[in-house]
Amino acid sequence: MKFSLIAILVVALAIGSESVSLVKRETPAELDKIAKYFQDLVDTLKNVEAPEMANKAKAYFEESKAQFQPMVEKLQEQLKPLSSNIEEQIKPLAASVQAQVAPLTDMVQTHVEDMLKFLAEKTKAILPPQ
Repeated sequence: MKFSLIAILVVALAIGSESVSLVKRETPAELDKIAKYFQDLVDTLKNVEAPEMANKAKAYFEESKAQFQPMVEKLQEQLKPLSSNIEEQIKPLAASVQAQVAPLTDMVQTHVEDMLKFLAEKTKAILPPQ
């Protein structure tokens, strides 16, 4: 049994190595060029040091920030009067809505209290005395 398993393993390895060698023979030159390109790219990325890449990224972000900072400040200045104008319009509206809703909330509160009292009375009537 052991010898048959070893024989099957040897045959499988032989078939696998033969198929790999067939695949290697059939690869076109373009695939070799692409593989070489990616291998060179990986080697280049390995050679780049992390601090150097971090410095480049930091410089890029600072440059972008310097470029967009004036636009952001200008936009904030333009939105400032708009936000104060909206606040001035909303305050009276909120006060009006609150004044209209206050009587309704009081009415709902009294109805809920009455309902709870009714339920408490009915529950006492249903439950046996203790």
